[in-house]
Amino acid sequence: MKQNAARSCDSHVLKSSTVEVVSLRGGAEIKLRHQLQIGGLEADGDLTGLKMWPTTSEPMFTTLKKVILPAMHKEKESDSARPLRILELGSGCGLLGISLASLGEEVILTDPAVSFWNTETESGDVMSTLDHLRANIELNSKVVENRAGAAKLFWGNEEDLDNIENEGPFDLIIGSELLYYVDSFPGLLATIQRLGKGGVPVILGYKTRRLGETKFLEAAEEHFDIKSEKLGRKNEGLLLARCVLKE
Repeated sequence: MKQNAARSCDSHVLKSSTVEVVSLRGGAEIKLRHQLQIGGLEADGDLTGLKMWPTTSEPMFTTLKKVILPAMHKEKESDSARPLRILELGSGCGLLGISLASLGEEVILTDPAVSFWNTETESGDVMSTLDHLRANIELNSKVVENRAGAAKLFWGNEEDLDNIENEGPFDLIIGSELLYYVDSFPGLLATIQRLGKGGVPVILGYKTRRLGETKFLEAAEEHFDIKSEKLGRKNEGLLLARCVLKE
């Protein structure tokens, strides 16, 4: 989910949404409320997290489930049964994070908490994208039990980062479809630099659409050792970047 600078008008109108039962390949069936489309809004895309973006989440979930998470559990040796503690950046509707929690891992999903008007209630309550994410976690309480939570994180915000650090330590930081909005790169880079301390791996899944993804990774290479690989079997321009902060 894209993040941008604070705006003078901090509320938007939520149009009709739907609850859909979805399942990433190999994962549990989960329920998600999401927007069918976002229209009539400014082009900055504040509410993109109210829609599902499964193109990258599907193969990223498969790679995490089959390759990355088993390897991390194995590395823990005698403590291998302990759930991994995962922090997800820009969780949006919660598709990836909730699916990982359904596997038995502990996941903190994050969102910048953009406000909007909920026109689906009679009173037209003001709520936020973080409220929306928390509601989706609650929809899946039987599947995730107490293994999923949501927290506010506006990339680069020191107070938010302090609060997230207090939720740690984390074994892994992940993000899906975060590298398409150049203006958010400084905040994102500052966030993973701070939270990636101590060798915590940062794994970013993304679709190559324009040169922005390359620009972010080039800037990140000053601070991180990065290994990129194709994501999924199809030639869809999907990539996975594994980033570890340089000592």
